Amino acid sequence: MDVIPAARAAKWMVGDRLSTVLHLGDGGLAYELAEQGHDVLVLGDDVSQVRNPELSYVCSGGDRLPLRSSTFDVVITPFFEESPAALAEYARVLVPGGLLSSMSRRYDDSIPWMRRLRAITGDREAPEPAVDTFSASGLFGTPEVEVFNAWEELDLPHLLRFAEQTRRPTVPESALGAVHDLWREYSTSSSKLRLRHETRCVRAVVDKSALASEPDPPDAILLSLD
Repeated sequence: MDVIPAARAAKWMVGDRLSTVLHLGDGGLAYELAEQGHDVLVLGDDVSQVRNPELSYVCSGGDRLPLRSSTFDVVITPFFEESPAALAEYARVLVPGGLLSSMSRRYDDSIPWMRRLRAITGDREAPEPAVDTFSASGLFGTPEVEVFNAWEELDLPHLLRFAEQTRRPTVPESALGAVHDLWREYSTSSSKLRLRHETRCVRAVVDKSALASEPDPPDAILLSLD
């Protein structure tokens, strides 16, 4: 795997200093940030166990965050077009001048084995145009955008994981058995498949002056291993 662009993308999303980061959802970016020395808390409604001892975990659903105000230097969310209530919560828990960041990835479907995989896992549909709740919130400055391109090498276990992660919900899990045939056909010479992707990172500075003052919710309970 070409890890340098991944590390550069993660560093760009949080800025040039060690930060306290709230990461919405469990994922590889949270682990990369922890490896870089940042203090990372993962929050989500599906958090049920500590997957990485370098991280803190909170299980919580809904827009209201069970976290104190002005706590985090960076909040990382899957996308910016969240509900107005969620955006207000991100602004509340950020310190003045803190960053709201997001990352999306697009894969090169022109590669022959990738086209074959799409036939198995289903073509990705174009996303519906999102309502621009971000700009309408008035809580953040103009977003900055940075794009990172990279190649990644997949062995069979990583290919299977990638197929599962990108499978269309309407495609049954049993269809992934055909991925083994794809692997035998395309990986004969190198024992790996090369995947090209584009990572698009976005960040914006919070403007807390437009935020209504509200009391903090009760303290969150962090998950721990017994």
